[in-house]
Amino acid sequence: MRATKGSQLFMLSVVLVTAQALTVNTRVKEVKVAQGTNATLPCEFQTSATTSNADFVTWSKMPQEEDVVTRYFDGLERCSQSYEGRLQFPSSPVTDVSITLRGVTMADNGTYRCTVQVREDLPSASAKIDLLVLVAPSKPECKVIGTPEYGQTINLTCNSQLGSPKPEYTWQSFSVLNQPRPLVSASGQQITLKNVSADTSGFYICTATNSVGQEFCNMTVSILPPSMNIALYAGVIGGVVAAIIVIGILAYCCCCRGSKDNDYEMTETGDGGKEPVRIRGPAEEEIEDEEEEEEYRTRGRPQMPPTNKPRLEISNAEA
Repeated sequence: MRATKGSQLFMLSVVLVTAQALTVNTRVKEVKVAQGTNATLPCEFQTSATTSNADFVTWSKMPQEEDVVTRYFDGLERCSQSYEGRLQFPSSPVTDVSITLRGVTMADNGTYRCTVQVREDLPSASAKIDLLVLVAPSKPECKVIGTPEYGQTINLTCNSQLGSPKPEYTWQSFSVLNQPRPLVSASGQQITLKNVSADTSGFYICTATNSVGQEFCNMTVSILPPSMNIALYAGVIGGVVAAIIVIGILAYCCCCRGSKDNDYEMTETGDGGKEPVRIRGPAEEEIEDEEEEEEYRTRGRPQMPPTNKPRLEISNAEA
């Protein structure tokens, strides 16, 4: 009999607790909206307890549990700075604690938690919902990584800075005659071309696509033979040859200057003395030229008349 009464009391307490259990529901698990539009995150709660002005709901953004807004049932709101002025609650009923975000951006992407606390129906309860802001891919940037020469391996990359959900990338290839041709790998942000040759040259198009839209970029790939580097090598060799010529000219000038200085150099004798300075005189050819010139001048001049001055002669007798 006592066991039966105990069982009845336990069942009654379970029923009472269940009847007063607080529940929170978001109706949907994900909300998708285009960038720049408004997004409503639904959240409702149910309780059999009487709510008061001290009860409240809190919205936070995961995973850091960043506070978005807290609203008390008396109407008082505390909103974070990044959401201030663009967040709104419904006017009624009290059990509807949904929020509407105006002018959503990529920064609003994420998972949000709605938590309700009723003092007469503890503990608090919560539910999560995902917000996905849809953004078309931005124009992708295409690049060639590697040396586009015969026999080399190069990578073609493609990347869009913006896009939500994350874009998917596909590739197309056309020959220099604008004829389509297959690729070993035609998807992903990067494709690899191995052992490239002249046949690899052509046009490559990368397309970034998501549920909102698509964008593409194209590039021209020209594979060159290694001999195209002759101009570079010729420039290097020419620079080296020019440097050698300049060094040779400087060395020759220094040697000539040293040979002239030797004409005026003093040398030591065997007994430790010094020979006089040797100064180079005129060459024999220069002397002969001067003599011929002097003789020519002498012949061309008239002879001077004899002088009238008396001469003093001394005889032997006087001596």
